[in-house]
Amino acid sequence: MSEETFDLTITIVSWNTKDLLRGCLQSLARGATKISYEIHVVDNNSADKSAEMVKEEFPSVRLFANKENLGFARANNQSWREARGRYWLLLNSDTEARNGTFDNLVDFMDTHPKAGLATARLNYADETLQHCAQPNPAIWRILFEALRLHKLLPKSLRGKILLGTYFNYEEAVRIGWAWGTALIARREAVKDAGALSADFFMYGEDLEWCLRLQKHGWQVWFVPHAKVLHFKEQSSAVQWNNEERKRKMLNGFFKALEIHRGKLYVKTFQVVSLFVWKFENFLARLSGKQSNDVKFLADYYNETLKRS
Repeated sequence: MSEETFDLTITIVSWNTKDLLRGCLQSLARGATKISYEIHVVDNNSADKSAEMVKEEFPSVRLFANKENLGFARANNQSWREARGRYWLLLNSDTEARNGTFDNLVDFMDTHPKAGLATARLNYADETLQHCAQPNPAIWRILFEALRLHKLLPKSLRGKILLGTYFNYEEAVRIGWAWGTALIARREAVKDAGALSADFFMYGEDLEWCLRLQKHGWQVWFVPHAKVLHFKEQSSAVQWNNEERKRKMLNGFFKALEIHRGKLYVKTFQVVSLFVWKFENFLARLSGKQSNDVKFLADYYNETLKRS
């Protein structure tokens, strides 16, 4: 790794999202008005001339043009080995920065020395909220929600314990994990715990990284005043349909969980989840409001356990 010369290294992994990548790169200047930064684009052999566009339109960006699709983790790690920032930001190509986004992330990390990772607030294109602040995976949480015990808690306490869709996203809070969409890392934390695991192609690497840094004593945070617009899953939509993408996300989730909790924990988690989603599917059918998502999850866990 090179000597630190910037506050922030922004790494964008690209695969066939040329127009979105252009918008992302154009937005970066408004996100960083007070800090120094460098930009790395790692293109995973896009067929849409993304790499050529970066060369022609953004000559100050450092481009890593791969001859094959190395996946999300390995591509980001290419950049990390050359990063010169005090902090390292993983940023999806299907995002756009808001005013002061990166200034606010760096300021938060500077004032929270135990924070190893922190995520920005993510909004959809229509400005609705994405629930990117997740708790550490736990079997008790599945049962807690399934039994509707969370409804007995005050709304504010429910949000802080369960996060996800229950949290208000208006305050900074310690979380268990977050997506790699707009995730800032402290250089010392990455040196301590390591970069993303190359064992993951796409999905699951963010959870595994967050769990690993926590094992090394670092904290993971959600930062509400650092805002990013996220068009969501544009690269994966080119490669997989909706159900395939969901399966890959869940498979990655359990792969990460097995690394840190073991096979028995994962099997128990899946058995409990199967009963919970079968029960939810039964209730939905009973009420005449069957949900495709609920049915998909019940089927997924049933298939997964049959194969194991």
